[in-house]
Amino acid sequence: MDSAAVLLHYLTAMSADLIFLHGFHTRRCDSRVDKHFEGYYTIQLISAGAVELFYDGTRHGIEPGTYWPAYPGPHIRFHPAPGHRWWTHRYVAFCGPLATRWMADGLFPVEPQTAPPGWEPEREFDRLLALMHGSGRWDADRARNALERLLIELAACRARPREPQPWLEKTLARLADTGKPAVDYAELAAEAGLSSSGLRRQFKSATGVSLHAYALQCRISAARTLLAENALPIKEIAERLGYRDAYFFSRQFRQWSGMPPAAYRKSCQA
Repeated sequence: MDSAAVLLHYLTAMSADLIFLHGFHTRRCDSRVDKHFEGYYTIQLISAGAVELFYDGTRHGIEPGTYWPAYPGPHIRFHPAPGHRWWTHRYVAFCGPLATRWMADGLFPVEPQTAPPGWEPEREFDRLLALMHGSGRWDADRARNALERLLIELAACRARPREPQPWLEKTLARLADTGKPAVDYAELAAEAGLSSSGLRRQFKSATGVSLHAYALQCRISAARTLLAENALPIKEIAERLGYRDAYFFSRQFRQWSGMPPAAYRKSCQA
């Protein structure tokens, strides 16, 4: 494989690992959000006005120049702060195995955080949104890099980074290995030195998603890579990823990717 092909393979894999769902810049936002975020993450930025934010029962007052996350786990509520009718809102929503690994590695913030020193938050966020909505060949990959750069800058400013968790790293790696037989969760728990229920509970606490949901994310990510890189029949791709029913694979792929496998392949060739 020549260097150009290696680069294309790398970028395709990275794009398949992260899906941008939506993102906007609203100058006068008066939304009232009250829900659990299931299966996806967001990073949000306020540049005018004020927001009242709750993670479960913990309150935060959000002022301009502050990022705040939303993610699976806590009950999240936010709305204009008392005395304010709106705020200027930027946000990006995304999902996929890479987002789950960011959470597991402590790269994704779990509380509001002011912009890093010297950072131009509005300019950088507008660039991220422009790349996310762009149609250029490299825009999706550049958007992923811009988002990761933001998360790294925020993580570098936090006082206490999360300590590495070897059991979690091994579990993530095993679930991501779609070339091996179906995961035996009891065996995985034993390797981590936990009970099956303990592994499920601690994995969800660390990542925001269940073991099964992460394993499914990884299979769909691998399917996107296979669809983009070659002309294998969809049935064969399904079989490679452990599906006995190509129809069921296609249905799951559409649920997670927003389009059928054949349409996704066609979009990669455009």
